[in-house]
Amino acid sequence: MKPPDQVSQSNGAEDLLAQRLAQSVAVIHGVVTDTAPAAGAGPAFRSQHDPDWWQATVEVSSVEKGAAPAGTMSVMFANGLDIAWVRSPKLSKGAEGIFLLQDKDPFGRGLPGLAVVDPLDWQPAAELDRVRKLLAQTKPK
Repeated sequence: MKPPDQVSQSNGAEDLLAQRLAQSVAVIHGVVTDTAPAAGAGPAFRSQHDPDWWQATVEVSSVEKGAAPAGTMSVMFANGLDIAWVRSPKLSKGAEGIFLLQDKDPFGRGLPGLAVVDPLDWQPAAELDRVRKLLAQTKPK
């Protein structure tokens, strides 16, 4: 049996991931096949807090929540290292995982496309069963 502090931390992590899954517009499992700077996705003026939007091409293996195209799709990510974005997922070619796609940034503003913006928005592929279990628990009855 786990000590009480480990149990609460574990439940807290599960609760945070479940909440993030519920907030997601779509959840996909796939592999990043390419990344590049996102053309035209930046602000009209540059600032130190610019997210430096990049676009990952993801080969979709499965759609776990929401609507996503079969084949490939673009997933935006903030490549900037400013304090506002340093913890957001930085995607790279060959990365296989689960993408919790958002349509708003952490500040509630719209995004230039579906994106991963929070550390929880990318999970390793090994977490797929866990993610599916949490999604099943959050579906309306």
